Amino acid sequence: MSHDLCEDLIYEILLYLPVESLIRFKTVSKRWRCLISSPDFVESHCSRLGSYPETTLIVHDKYSNGWFSLLQLGPIPLMHDLPFPYSGCEFDESRIVGSDKGIICVTILDNPRGGLFNKAFSSMSKTYFWNPATKNYKLIPPNPGCYDNYTDTMALGFGFDPIDNDFKVIRVVSSPSQSEIYSANLNAWRKVKILPTEIQYQCDFNGCINGLLCWTGFRRILSFDLSKEVFTCVTKLPSECTHARVTDLNDSIVLIINKGSNGKINLWTLDDVECLRRGGVIEASWSLMQSIDTDEPAHSIHSYFSSGNILLRSDIGNWFSYNCVNKHAIKISNSIFWGEILKYKETLVSITGFEQVK
Repeated sequence: MSHDLCEDLIYEILLYLPVESLIRFKTVSKRWRCLISSPDFVESHCSRLGSYPETTLIVHDKYSNGWFSLLQLGPIPLMHDLPFPYSGCEFDESRIVGSDKGIICVTILDNPRGGLFNKAFSSMSKTYFWNPATKNYKLIPPNPGCYDNYTDTMALGFGFDPIDNDFKVIRVVSSPSQSEIYSANLNAWRKVKILPTEIQYQCDFNGCINGLLCWTGFRRILSFDLSKEVFTCVTKLPSECTHARVTDLNDSIVLIINKGSNGKINLWTLDDVECLRRGGVIEASWSLMQSIDTDEPAHSIHSYFSSGNILLRSDIGNWFSYNCVNKHAIKISNSIFWGEILKYKETLVSITGFEQVK
């Protein structure tokens, strides 16, 4: 009985430790290594982290040397560099497709003749799954159905499918109209039926919320259910806006709407999340969650955090974290004008085929 109690206590203590410590504790003994590496422990640890306040961001310079950094929000934001699985001399441009459960999907392109927006997932691009916390990565196979000569618009998305326990990538092209999905479990691409609605411009899905990829376009929201593999188009937004973005808050879908250049922002919650899993073209009902006057004219809105912070980018390219509770804005950095910033949580999650970053 005492032995079982000791084992249970060790398990509970380890659940509260950060990833860096757990990786180090794998060397304590073979038993600890097996415990920390077990799927049950990894999932329990990941769920435990999900209950903590969101304070960590991944910062990425899309051009230049393509560096990645980890940014800790706080009164004084702290940033440190991360090693990534490719050399900065290998590409002309890179971008983050998405981040979910501690895994980041990154696409790089070595193409002096054109931009990544027009050649994403072409034969000249490479796509990685990467866990910065464990320093593991995987280069996924190229999409055999892609074209190198198209210039029309597309949407790219990445997320975790909790039903199939699978990481997936979706690629949608408006002309020729086609859609493909990559499954990490199958390590293969296949075609899926595309919703008969045009992608308005080159874009990324805003993020993955409980297996739903969501994208905001012109007066509409496009969602993709990673499990059912169906598209749903919401044709009615709650109000007119110059910029909108879908984000998550406590597993709810929140639409952040920028009312213009006066710093006024409205947050709306979707009344019925399951409507985004039905497929086809639908209307949806929304409830006003909060109205905010930031006094910081925002060009775009990127995330809403459980701590009450909103991530904003100004017209001149500066990034701010605005706290809705104390109504205080913190300037994050001057060095990421062309950068991308995503919410991120460190996890032990691994994918079959992972290699160690050298």
